[in-house]
Amino acid sequence: MKKQVIAAAILLAASFGAFAAEPSYTYAQAGVARNSLDLGSNASNLDFDGWNVSGSYEFAKDFHAFGGYQKTSNDDFLDMNLEESQLGLGWHPSLADNADGLVELSYIHQRVEASAFGASAHDNIEGYRASVGFRAAFNDVIVGSLKANYTDLDTGSEFSPSVGLEARFNPMWSLVGEAEVTRDITRYTVGVRASF
Repeated sequence: MKKQVIAAAILLAASFGAFAAEPSYTYAQAGVARNSLDLGSNASNLDFDGWNVSGSYEFAKDFHAFGGYQKTSNDDFLDMNLEESQLGLGWHPSLADNADGLVELSYIHQRVEASAFGASAHDNIEGYRASVGFRAAFNDVIVGSLKANYTDLDTGSEFSPSVGLEARFNPMWSLVGEAEVTRDITRYTVGVRASF
């Protein structure tokens, strides 16, 4: 039994090294998104459902550029749309054979739009985000990330955590998911990623 446990540990360590040899920061992905707005303790959340696209490109050793666009909507009471664009630069130095650090800085543009009975109104919000965290391979299939974010927008600033999970089918295709909890909104995304 001890030999089987030792053999399993050796295989697990080998799979960490195999993934970490070529982590990919060049990818494109698309998926579904949900923004759940907390209306307070006496009301249910207001959910906005939609889609998102994003990508990243590694342009030098340990550096990448990234961006994304998301649009979600809710028509429970009014026709409401939330849009967010993000464009940034990141640094991903190796921390271990199976883990990279993450430092990212990005510009954010949000648009909120509401319409009813032929009238509409909208607002544009801008700002930036700084994130620090890490990305690690649990084995050659499962990869996780954890980040602490500081977001400073026209409407105020806050800290928030985000967590991501990637399940790889092969070196190119994977299923990805991410969640972020802010003061008023919890964000979820699930999608498919093609890595290059």
